[in-house]
Amino acid sequence: MGLAKKLGIVVLLYVIIGFALAIMMHLAIIPPPGGLGGALNILYIIFQPITMLYFFIVIALGLYP
Repeated sequence: MGLAKKLGIVVLLYVIIGFALAIMMHLAIIPPPGGLGGALNILYIIFQPITMLYFFIVIALGLYP
């Protein structure tokens, strides 16, 4: 397996996990960021670009309350 294919798989997993995290925040399964310590804040920091993109799309479609 070449380096490009491995990198593509890693990027795809990053995007899928980021969108899953954003959907869980949108549905209030996990709390929104801020005031939390530990591993959840690290996840928010790592996946922040993907969650921001998700919420831009959701707000543009008018689906965010």
